Formats: sequence, structure tokens, C-alpha cells
Amino acid sequence: MLEILLSPKGRVLAANDRGVLLEHDGLYLLANTPGYAGEFLPLITKNLNDSCDRIIVLHDSELKESLEQDYHYKTVMECYHAVYRSKEPLSYTLPEEAEIRKLDARYVDFVHAHYHMVDDIAYIRERIEEDMFGVFIRGEIVGFVGTHDERSMGLLEILPEYRRLGLGYALEAHLINHLLAQGRVPFCQVAIVNEASIRLQQKMGLEISTKVINWLARTCMR
Repeated sequence: MLEILLSPKGRVLAANDRGVLLEHDGLYLLANTPGYAGEFLPLITKNLNDSCDRIIVLHDSELKESLEQDYHYKTVMECYHAVYRSKEPLSYTLPEEAEIRKLDARYVDFVHAHYHMVDDIAYIRERIEEDMFGVFIRGEIVGFVGTHDERSMGLLEILPEYRRLGLGYALEAHLINHLLAQGRVPFCQVAIVNEASIRLQQKMGLEISTKVINWLARTCMR
């Protein structure tokens, strides 16, 4: 949430000793003291109508049932929050003939074709412009990583035939070092069912939350 406040799009809707509610370009994020989530519900649902898309991130499940039953939200992801608290860059090695490069617009179609969590080529183009990195072997791109609009690390993908070579670790380490150089705090969201990614974050020294973070989405009814 602190990272989101560094974005020009981030704003505080409410903050007191019972919780904090942020908004970032249609994405709402709530962290609250247990028992007080309902206090923030009017702000979360304000101006909500059938032509309004909205995503809400809950740091606990207190409002989950109400949002699903009363406001037609659907849970799209249950995840853990992982953060790299150290200020020390990570070291990594690459296989022979491999290198990491910053991507440019030439790779929009490649990323769009191989990253299946987001089917929005305009979003992919925006992410590449923001800073994405690719790993290349003998000059051919075989994987990539970047940051999402709300500043979390993600978009990590390695082509199947090049997995188990340490390329995922190297790419994320490179991205973490890049974010540290910018004075940012590297963090990510890891689906609770993605055991391989959880192990990777632990190996890289990220601290993983014990609480489950709930992502809920409401698609407009046009």
C-alpha cells in the first residue's frame, strides 16, 4: 500500500486507527483492524452501478461474503503477499549464452502470446514501456518479467523448454535489483495454490504473509 501511494494514481480514501482504504485507478485496497471493515464499505461501493468495473483487494475476508452476495463481486484470486525487505541486491548466475535485456515495443506480441493471466495487449504494451526485462539465449527471447500497474512484481514467464535452468530466479533477482536502485520496495502477490512460486519467493528471501489476501472483481453489465 505504501508503494501504491508513490504512484500518481494512488490516493487515500480513508485512514484512521481502524484501517486504511486506498484507491488506484479503479483498484481499491483495504487493510483494517478486525471487526471494522464494515465502516469502509460505503466508500468501497460509492457510485457503484451496472456500468462500473471495479477490483477490490481485501487484507482479510471480513467483507468478502457481503461483496459477493450483495454487490455481485466474484473472488478472482486468493494469494499471499510477499515482500523483499532487504536493501541488498541479489546475486544470480545465468547459463552460458544467456543474457537479460530491457524489452521494448518489438516484444509486445511475444509477451501477449505467452502471458496468459492478462489478455489485454494495451496493458502489455504499457507494462513494457514502464520496464520489463527479458532473458535471451543465443539471441532468442525465452522468458520475461515486469511489474503490474499497482507496482507489484509479476508477469513472470519462462518458455516450458527452458524451465529448471534458474532463469526465473535470475529474472526476478534482476527486477528486484532494478527496483532497489529506484528506491522502491519489491513485492508481489502469489496465488495460494502456486507452490512453485511460493518456493521461489522463499528462496529469494522474500517475507511471505500468513494471511490470505482476497482479490474480488465486479465486471460491468453492459
